[in-house]
Amino acid sequence: MKTLEETIDALMERYQNQVPVRYTEYVEEWSSPIYGEVIDDDTVEWTPSLQAKPLAFDELEKALETTFHDSIKALFGRWYAGDLALSYQGHPIHLLQIQSEEDGERLLANITGHILMKRRLKQPETVFIGLGADNDDLLLSIDNHSGAVGLEWVGKEQHEVLADSLSGWLNECEPKISENND
Repeated sequence: MKTLEETIDALMERYQNQVPVRYTEYVEEWSSPIYGEVIDDDTVEWTPSLQAKPLAFDELEKALETTFHDSIKALFGRWYAGDLALSYQGHPIHLLQIQSEEDGERLLANITGHILMKRRLKQPETVFIGLGADNDDLLLSIDNHSGAVGLEWVGKEQHEVLADSLSGWLNECEPKISENND
């Protein structure tokens, strides 16, 4: 049985094989190891790069007095990459990725806001990992307690569980080629 890291690596390999040229938003201030040829002021080709030092969640865990599920740490602490346009059971999803250390810090700040909102609404804590391609208000999230991957509307609880684990969910995802070559 594959580890979660091996499952993430396998998805990244499938993605590179099926989408040979990938584009993402270009942020000039970031020194991102994924950046290749700059297409214009807003667009750059990208190639995934393993993080030399995985994104650290320990300070945020201390500040929020919580522990993040290992799958959340593995997903965001493995690769620098552009967001992945995927298909899950025929439904388009954008799986969020971080492009650089600076982007990782931005992600941690966004996770903080999301967790504080969940607490204020007295809802189970989740961490968003993606968006529905057809609706930015539809979040793909991981339940921080169970590790289940599910869907939730912004400000609402998970309303549908897609898989019991990130590994199980990632195994069913396929690159969505047409959205990656725009």
